Amino acid sequence: MLKRLLEMELPLVWVLLSLLTTKSVLSATVNITQLEEIEIIDLNIICENANLEVANAKCEEQLRIICANGSLLFTMLDASGKFPFAGLGYATKWDYGNFDQCMSIDHTYEGGRILGEHCATGLVFPDFLSNLTNTDTWFRLGICRPNACNATDLIQLASNITGIFPSIFQDGMCETMETNRELTSQDLFTAVFVSVCVFFMITSTMYDFYLNKKQLKCKRPLYLAFSVLSNGRKLLHVERTPKAGQIETFNGFRVISMAWIIAGHGIIGYPAVAVSNDNDVQEWENQRYAFYITAAPLAVDTFFFMSGFLLAYLYLKQKAKPFSAHVRSVPVMYLHRYLSGSLPRLTPALFACYMTSITLFRLLGRGPLWTFYTQQMINSCKQYWWTTFLYIQNYYNYDDICLTPLWYISADMQMFLLSPLVIIPIALHLQKSWGFKLSMAELAVINLSFIALPMTLKLLFPDYDNEYDTHSRLINYYIGFMLAVFMRVKHDKPFLYFVSGQRLSLVNLITWIVIILGMLATVICYQEVEITHGHTGRSVFQSLMRPAWCIGLSWIVYSSYHGYGGFVNWILTRPIFQVVGRLTYCMYLMHGLVLVYYICTIRTQTYFNDYNAFYFFCGHYVMSLLVALFWTLAFESPFLTIEKLMFENGAKRTEEKAPREENGVEAVRNGVINGVEAVRNDVINGVEAVRNDVS
Repeated sequence: MLKRLLEMELPLVWVLLSLLTTKSVLSATVNITQLEEIEIIDLNIICENANLEVANAKCEEQLRIICANGSLLFTMLDASGKFPFAGLGYATKWDYGNFDQCMSIDHTYEGGRILGEHCATGLVFPDFLSNLTNTDTWFRLGICRPNACNATDLIQLASNITGIFPSIFQDGMCETMETNRELTSQDLFTAVFVSVCVFFMITSTMYDFYLNKKQLKCKRPLYLAFSVLSNGRKLLHVERTPKAGQIETFNGFRVISMAWIIAGHGIIGYPAVAVSNDNDVQEWENQRYAFYITAAPLAVDTFFFMSGFLLAYLYLKQKAKPFSAHVRSVPVMYLHRYLSGSLPRLTPALFACYMTSITLFRLLGRGPLWTFYTQQMINSCKQYWWTTFLYIQNYYNYDDICLTPLWYISADMQMFLLSPLVIIPIALHLQKSWGFKLSMAELAVINLSFIALPMTLKLLFPDYDNEYDTHSRLINYYIGFMLAVFMRVKHDKPFLYFVSGQRLSLVNLITWIVIILGMLATVICYQEVEITHGHTGRSVFQSLMRPAWCIGLSWIVYSSYHGYGGFVNWILTRPIFQVVGRLTYCMYLMHGLVLVYYICTIRTQTYFNDYNAFYFFCGHYVMSLLVALFWTLAFESPFLTIEKLMFENGAKRTEEKAPREENGVEAVRNGVINGVEAVRNDVINGVEAVRNDVS
């Protein structure tokens, strides 16, 4: 390969320097005591034959200092990637070099200071055996260079030796030990915000501990809002006897789906790093048995299903009321969703995640890819901060989302904003004797239209590439909605009341077999379609797989609710799922940063196989769980308590100012206490796993 490059008149001076350095080390193995003498002689020959004149005076000065210091020159060259490297035709075409060795260079001289600057893609040249127009197939070498020099200086330096030198040096993914380490006002603000929350946690916990020890009652619950003891007890509380009407299977849905999402996102990170068996990674992506990971998007569909179910199930729990009362309650619902559902519940944890991402997170790690990827994340979040908190970034900037997993929260908020258009007519219909059949027919038509809508758009617009859109997931939401209407109206009916008792067990068994096989086929076919079908086949399948998946979920919920779920219900209702399920929202928020931290701090090539993928998933899951535990206790649970106290005090003041039987006030109170209870529980249960940074 090197001969071929030379024949194409692409002399790799930096590679040759590295090879000469390697020769010095090999020669030194003969007599280790002569290492310094041998390396200095060889490297001095290099410097003596090189013309170090470049346009950048500071760079030229540093080059001369380095050439006069053989040990410094050796360290800088030794930290750079070498070519050819092991596994040239098998591994990723990327050699990072030695990042930490380059970062250790900190040489002070009379005229200034030399820092090692590591550029993960500092030297890029084509593989002439592959497609030359695709730069992704080119070889990339990490180089260590003086911090005052840039790619232009190195090209000029190489041209001084060879006469003409191609532009294969780049300023790609470069950083020194001081890059992005200075504190800004935003860093200080975030540090103060986090410190204040931690301070409140400590003082509130100490106060709670004092009250418990003295067996005193707290007269001001606000003082215990940040208590780790009180919030920890709520977090760890397990209900052995479920409440009437409670959907226990949702605990298992949330936990299992969250684990599936983390596993899927963990696999996505492999193409971003150097892998020693890149061919295996590419082959694995096309293996049919990889469906257990590649079908992870179905986990997000599960959350949309739960969200739609809980909205309808809890909203329809309230007493019948006229159309005007429903309409008047809508603004209150929206306000409560954004202020109670978002600010005290969603936004503090989301705000802390957002501010940490754009400020302190960049100070927590270091690696060949660290600055490049963290800066990309920071730039996206700073540019589109407003779309993040207006919940529209899955449409407005879908190709550059701040904290990619947050697209779900945007989509869920949009579905909620549209929900009164459906839920109010359904609620009014159900007040009539004939309303149930009409409501189910209307919802069936709505769901059929939500199957046809995304399919039609994708077929008519093949270039449409927004994989985070809301309209493609409306079917998940409203199948859950439809099931909730059925179960709320028919809650007093026995299981499969329309089937005779003698056939009940047989019908249940057959249905379970069909549902399990159907859901398994959906997961398997997801990978099959991705491998073997084009745009048309994928568009049709993706529009049909979501309703198929949600129909399976509907049967699991309905059957388990009536006690016919068998071992599936037993698994989904394990007590531990109640505890972990309360952490899933913050897990969803923070797992992206956990994955980014791991990927961006990798120093060497990694090896990919199924065992390692599972091993790393376990680590990602546990770390996400621990980070989520802190995030929940610091930023979610305290503000839930504050929100509860605010609305309780507001309700008391309302009772003192106006009589309960006044219709207008009654409508508003019902909107807050009853109607909006659907929203509150929707956020607690349905969205908790993915209420949160980035498919």
